[in-house]
Amino acid sequence: MITRVSLLRLQHARKVLTTTASTSSKPSTLTIGSVSVQLQDAKNPDFVPAFYGQKNNPPQDLLPHLRWLIQKDKLKQDVFLLGVPGKIRLELVLRYLEATNREFEYLPITRDTTEADIKQRREIRDGTAYYTDLCAVRAALKGRVLVIDGVERAERNVLPILNNLLENREMQLDDGRFLMKHDKYDELKVKYDEATLKKMGMERVSENFHVIALGLPVPRFPGNSLDPPFRSRFQCRNIQELSFHTFLEQAKLIAPNVSETNLNDLISVVYAYNSEASTSRPRIGTAVVENTLKIWNENPSYSAGEIVNFSYPAKEVLSDSEKDLINTFKTKFELSTHERTRELKTDGALHTVQVPADKRKIQMKLPTPSHPTSFASTWIPTAKQENLIADLALAFSKGDFILIGPKGSGKSRILGELSRRLNFNYVTMVLHQDMNTRELIQRRHMKENGDTVWEDSILVTAARNGDVCVLDGVEMVHSSVIMSLSQLIYHRRFDLPNGNRLVGEKEFLTIMERDGVDEATMNERGVFQIPDSFRVLFVGESQSKEHKWINENVLSILPFYTVPNLSLSEQMSIISEITHGSNTESVDKLIKFVQTIKNSNDAGLKNTATSLSLRRLIHIAKRDLMQPGHLRELVEKAALSKFLPQITKETFEHELNTANVFNDTTIRTKENEKFLDMIRANTIKAEDEALIPNVLFHHNKQHDEILEDMARDMKLGSHLLLIGNQGVGKNKLTDRFLHLINRPRQYMQLHRDTTVQTLTMQTVVENGIIRHEDSALVKAARSGQILVIDEADKAPLHVIAILKSLLDTGTLVLGDGRTLRPASSFTEADKTNDRIVPIHPNFRIIMLANRPGFPFLGNNLFAVLGDLFAIHMIDHPGRDSELAMIKKFGPTVPVKTLNQLLTIFNELREKTDQGLLQYPYSTRELVNIVRHCNEFPTDPLPEVCRNVFDFDSYSEDTIATIHEVFQKHGVPLGVIRTGESLSIMERIPLGEMKTIGKWSRQKVEFPKSYGFKTPVAVEIERPEKMEFGLRKLDKQSNRNNVFSELHCVWKLPTDESNIISDGIRINDDLLVASVNPPRLYHCKDFMDTESVDEINIHKIIPRFRAINKPRIRLAYLGGDNVLLHEEEANFTAIISLPDKMAAVVTKQTSLGETLGAMFTGSNYSWRLSNQQSNHALLYECGGREMLVYTDEKHGVTVQNGTVPFNIKRVFASAPQQWTVVSMENENYLLKVELGNFTLEKIDNDLEGGLDTVATKLDKNAMTLVAEPYYFVQGNHSGSVSGVLRKKSENTFHKRPYSFTDDRIAANDVSRENAFLGSTLVRAVPGFMTPTECVEEKIRPFDCIGFLETIDTERKKICYVPVPHSGNISLYQDWVASITKSAFHIVPWDNDKVLTVDSSGSIRSFELRMSTLEKSFDDWKRMTGGADDEKLRMEFDRKPDDVDFNKLDEPKLGKIDPNNAPHHGGNQWMGGTGGYNTAGLGGIGGPFRLDAGHDVHQMPDFAKQQVPKHILKKAREIAKVEYAKKLREINMSEYDADAYEKVWNKVQAPSRKLASVIDQLEAKKKEREWTKHQTSGDLDDGKLIEGVTGEQNIYRRRIDKVPDPGAPQTKPKRLKVCLDVSGSMYRFNGYDQRLVKSLEAALMTMTALDGKTDKVQYDIIGHSGDSPCVSFVKTDHHPKNNKERLDTLKRMIAHTQYCVSGDNTVESLQFAIKELAAKKDDFDETVVILVSDANLERYGIQPKELKDAMAKEPNINSFVIFIGSLSDEADQLQRELPVGKAFVLKDTSELPKIMETIFSSTIAQ
Repeated sequence: MITRVSLLRLQHARKVLTTTASTSSKPSTLTIGSVSVQLQDAKNPDFVPAFYGQKNNPPQDLLPHLRWLIQKDKLKQDVFLLGVPGKIRLELVLRYLEATNREFEYLPITRDTTEADIKQRREIRDGTAYYTDLCAVRAALKGRVLVIDGVERAERNVLPILNNLLENREMQLDDGRFLMKHDKYDELKVKYDEATLKKMGMERVSENFHVIALGLPVPRFPGNSLDPPFRSRFQCRNIQELSFHTFLEQAKLIAPNVSETNLNDLISVVYAYNSEASTSRPRIGTAVVENTLKIWNENPSYSAGEIVNFSYPAKEVLSDSEKDLINTFKTKFELSTHERTRELKTDGALHTVQVPADKRKIQMKLPTPSHPTSFASTWIPTAKQENLIADLALAFSKGDFILIGPKGSGKSRILGELSRRLNFNYVTMVLHQDMNTRELIQRRHMKENGDTVWEDSILVTAARNGDVCVLDGVEMVHSSVIMSLSQLIYHRRFDLPNGNRLVGEKEFLTIMERDGVDEATMNERGVFQIPDSFRVLFVGESQSKEHKWINENVLSILPFYTVPNLSLSEQMSIISEITHGSNTESVDKLIKFVQTIKNSNDAGLKNTATSLSLRRLIHIAKRDLMQPGHLRELVEKAALSKFLPQITKETFEHELNTANVFNDTTIRTKENEKFLDMIRANTIKAEDEALIPNVLFHHNKQHDEILEDMARDMKLGSHLLLIGNQGVGKNKLTDRFLHLINRPRQYMQLHRDTTVQTLTMQTVVENGIIRHEDSALVKAARSGQILVIDEADKAPLHVIAILKSLLDTGTLVLGDGRTLRPASSFTEADKTNDRIVPIHPNFRIIMLANRPGFPFLGNNLFAVLGDLFAIHMIDHPGRDSELAMIKKFGPTVPVKTLNQLLTIFNELREKTDQGLLQYPYSTRELVNIVRHCNEFPTDPLPEVCRNVFDFDSYSEDTIATIHEVFQKHGVPLGVIRTGESLSIMERIPLGEMKTIGKWSRQKVEFPKSYGFKTPVAVEIERPEKMEFGLRKLDKQSNRNNVFSELHCVWKLPTDESNIISDGIRINDDLLVASVNPPRLYHCKDFMDTESVDEINIHKIIPRFRAINKPRIRLAYLGGDNVLLHEEEANFTAIISLPDKMAAVVTKQTSLGETLGAMFTGSNYSWRLSNQQSNHALLYECGGREMLVYTDEKHGVTVQNGTVPFNIKRVFASAPQQWTVVSMENENYLLKVELGNFTLEKIDNDLEGGLDTVATKLDKNAMTLVAEPYYFVQGNHSGSVSGVLRKKSENTFHKRPYSFTDDRIAANDVSRENAFLGSTLVRAVPGFMTPTECVEEKIRPFDCIGFLETIDTERKKICYVPVPHSGNISLYQDWVASITKSAFHIVPWDNDKVLTVDSSGSIRSFELRMSTLEKSFDDWKRMTGGADDEKLRMEFDRKPDDVDFNKLDEPKLGKIDPNNAPHHGGNQWMGGTGGYNTAGLGGIGGPFRLDAGHDVHQMPDFAKQQVPKHILKKAREIAKVEYAKKLREINMSEYDADAYEKVWNKVQAPSRKLASVIDQLEAKKKEREWTKHQTSGDLDDGKLIEGVTGEQNIYRRRIDKVPDPGAPQTKPKRLKVCLDVSGSMYRFNGYDQRLVKSLEAALMTMTALDGKTDKVQYDIIGHSGDSPCVSFVKTDHHPKNNKERLDTLKRMIAHTQYCVSGDNTVESLQFAIKELAAKKDDFDETVVILVSDANLERYGIQPKELKDAMAKEPNINSFVIFIGSLSDEADQLQRELPVGKAFVLKDTSELPKIMETIFSSTIAQ
């Protein structure tokens, strides 16, 4: 049975055939149902579409819509077709126009569409500007249908310019003409002739003019909603997609080779899924499914699942839960998902895709390319990429496609290989964010005579020539720009701005045949053919969390293909093949490491992995071949690991260690090759020589290594990116590098206003004619110079991103339409094409940028271009290199000052790395300080340093940290000295010296069998490697406020149980030995160092040490070796400090002898003498033997000697000379010269001899220290004078109980004395110090002893106290056996002596008067220059500067209801710079009040002159108001004090975190340029429009407004789970764990106060009562200090009264589960669990905690252990993921840990 509709369709087809068969026949009638329309002859038939043809009947579903369109046309009503994204609405319109034989004009709308694209545009011809009519005006005048596509994409108030045309068919034109409705015009025409009307400017709007608008429903889809007046002028119809059955029938026609079952399954999934679509889950575009069906028809072996993936890239656009949904649909409809291997084979013009599994060969029909391929590059086939190539070839055979993939994944290389195999050439057009539709299609430029002409873009040229055009960077442009190409993609039609139209080859031939014209005639009419060989291929990066560009519009145009992730073996194969390398082990490590961090659940690591793309790995492999042994260094540079957030950095380093990626020093090359010389160029041209930089450059080792490194990368053909902090010498290094390689440079400095156009060209206007000049980039590329791009991070990322194509493939479209291409790729035709600029093979880019991240305000350039460059992280030079450099800037500055400054700056930089400071203080600032000191040496150093650090003077936390560092190293920055600032101990006269006898020196010959034997090599046991670690050495200057003998204090990293046993100087190093446990502390360059090597020597200590209390002594042997002697066990070892090796010397006594001596109390023990040369002398105390150790070139030797008397003690008296005291108190001098020992006796007639403990030998005199004298002195022969020691009945304090005579008898008293020139220094305990010699202000508990200082020339004595360190050793008896004074003295030089107390505190004292006088002069200069007293400044104060007449009684002031700013007055509350009232910056007010206005600051002199009675009154009012404020928030003064105590601990990190978040938000809200403005800054890109007279040629910076319908910015979510269990209360006194939990809570509440729109947080507690005790809820945060304190009080109360038990794991599980349920509502989710580490007590295993943390990979979970009674916390940390667990051993570190977590997550 023939239906009515079928009959009508046949009738329609017949009539269309009749109409087109004979142009002379009368118009036919088109009838659909009861509606008919007369078909008119078109005046311009080329404007009538012919895409679908006569035989292609529309689907049944479209007929009702076509009927409706005819009805509306008959009613002369404009229509609006509403529908989902896709081609069905445009298809309906084209079918309607074709069926009704109507001409049409097409207006694609984008957000850049302006009035100049709709009505009229000005052009210039022969010096005259005239208007050309555009589509809307042409359609109105010619009676055409105006098709407006994409109404929702128009900016507001653009389309309403058509309102009058739509409503009344009238419009005023810019050229003065007026469009008038046809009936009114016809009425006037009766009265006036047409010429008169023309003269009047009247134009007739055709009665056939009709408007069809196409748009999407907003807000279901993103876009601007319709303006009500505009909307009211349309009749609307919803055009739904084809029904399921209609589409299935269509599919059968499109893909007859595919089984009907598979088609049904596929379409069922599509329609079922779309029925469930939501705003967050885009639909599957049926238009794209049509395209993929054509591909499926070619290769039926595809599974239906693969076709869905081509049509809908679910992995890119869906969240994890949504991916599960589509997989559920696939499973429910039993969609096949098998994947078969396929491969593209080419044989000449024959191209086939082979599917081995099906034994299928698919021969593709490809149009003949207009240009054969010119692509030639290495291709290493892999299975996955071969599959992709085959898929792309099939897609290419059927049309266009989109290729996406991560950066550096090989997208360009894949397309190049595809073009090579299919033998087509392609052109690339790089898209960028600023690009609008007009630039994508055509650009207007000015000829030399001033005429404006339109020039085709690369895309249009490719379309006209039938080439393949690759649009690279599709993710950069706005989706409306992509959608403006929909007519080209769907129907191969293109309407150009100049009025020309491009039509697909099939339609073009149809029109020619229909209209009976040839191609030339068509071209004359402005219609040009798009050959079938034309393809447009989109290339883009995968979506990221920050940039989601694949919306439903984009999904509806083309199939998507994704570059696959390569397997490890595939990556290995590719890298090895390209590098031709033998470093397979390194490459294997590298690939596995990158794969590990890519698969990590850590978001920070995943982001880091993107910089280690395949492209970058290839470069690393090449560099590793060129310079082996630097693998880790190369990886760290490529990932920019130094600048990663702290937690991510630690995790990254851990993964590197796990992957065994290290620098291998054993295989490093000797660097004999000088790559700087290898790449040095010969300069011939004078203009090139002028461009070679030549700057002042001071070489140092670190910079020389960087220069060579840059040369290596350039040798490999890489472009260079130098990235680092400010002021580290990036520019200097670059200029020096270019000078050394003799290469000219072009220089560009980028900034915020840099545009794509200014990057590639400079626009010049001369005599009204606009022309373009090459930018530095083009000049460098053309001539092969080096382009230096400075401040690259300051330019907008979308601008700098256009360089991606240039860096990757060597192509770039310039602002004037020309193209940069490598000269090597040129064809013969290209060589004569002036629109293509050749790139010289020597062209390179060196880009300079500051590092990413806070506090730098630049953009993260590295994230966009990082993998395209060879990265060089430029850091401050090493200490030696930086010192050498600043010496050259300050040759007259004392080296001590330079070292002081360098140490300060290094510590400041370290604090910046730790996050304690924000600003990275650079070499630039250091050099500026040094230069000032060099030129003005009398200026105080603190004043000079203020030139740099006054920037931070208004940041209390920052300046306090800076002052602390400066003062720590002896520069009193920030110190205000008041009152008594000099504290030198009083020098007391000793009295006259009296002659006490005579002495002389007599040489003694060694009797037979005595003397010293020949040196022999030391016999040692097998050397052992000692464990060691680098620890921090804390330092604090002691002269910031007060000048005293005490100069500096250091603290070794020892604990309470450690006891210092000895210390010696080794050149400029200090070596300290401790016992319990046995350690060595090696401080290299002691005076300037900030670290210490801690060496564990327990391996070499005798096993029976447990029964004694060892005493270790040290001696330096010269070279690298130190002799260690333990007195109790008479044990000796030789230790090599550089390599930390220790070798035990064969024992001199047996174990039995040693034990016997210990238990019998025998005094025959061996002791190690102190030394003044590189000989170590061991002697037998009470015996006669000596051993002298010497470090010779061939090794350590020992000489055994014997003396003819029993030895009491031996000590060094001069270099290579010792004083030997016998048991009878006879004194001998032992001297060694060239290995020969001589002995002299000091004969004297003193009764009882001299029990000497120290000797000083001068040229003509001797000074001995011996009881009962302070000292004795005389010539080498003659009378002896001495000063008898005064006896005192009272000592400074009583002798401690532990310091018995028996214990201190073991002390070596000679080690308690030292000479500093003529000053004798002696370590004296307090219980041996006379009270009358100690100043009254010194209390017994303030010091541990004294330095008795005797000036032997001035005959004066003083006692300098050695301060108590605060730590009391638990082993006082052990300390007594080592030293009775509880500290050791280490002579440093003639000016200083060090004391090292038993607890590890080191102090430096200056005791000589000459030294103190010089230091005091320097100290005074630190705070006042030599000329300061002569300086005077007088102020002539004007009467109106400060009006003290206004100064009256303090008052609150009136409240301004408008809160207007007030300054300088005395009426209003909250003003600034005024008098009497509460405000800021003024004088005489009662308290501070900030009303949010700019502050006008009164000078300090004004504040100082406020009368006291006014100040008193102000304080009284302030106190009353403070109490009132407390009452308002129900807070007592006691509460306020309690709150302040906690707040003071966390305010610095809390404020810093708040600042970081604010800066991040400010960066996100940075204003952007908006184009097409009628005022503002002239837009360089619209100069031609300006010349022609257009008005919207300006641009303005405005706040960025989100695109309509764009997803809302999601807040971050934080949940803090604090331990409030009973153990927190119980053990708070032990380690302050509860206090630290309170600090964590307060820091969270204060740092996030007022930021709940950015970060939603809550705080819960866990205890034995519950895993979730709520303290702060997400919807109710504490608003003031009272509420915050109440929260803390509730936490304390809970810990006090909760039951015992532990719910730590349950709390973490609860928190993660709660956040996981709503994770899609937040940008990022973070859980911080704070707990004590007592989990084992409750049977909780670390694995439980680890499993809970890993359950939801998308939730960042951290654990902080803040209390542990054993090492359980350390064990737990090792078990948990790296960077996710923290152990708080020092509770003061908690705020820092919290800040680190926040900065790495919430503040990102």
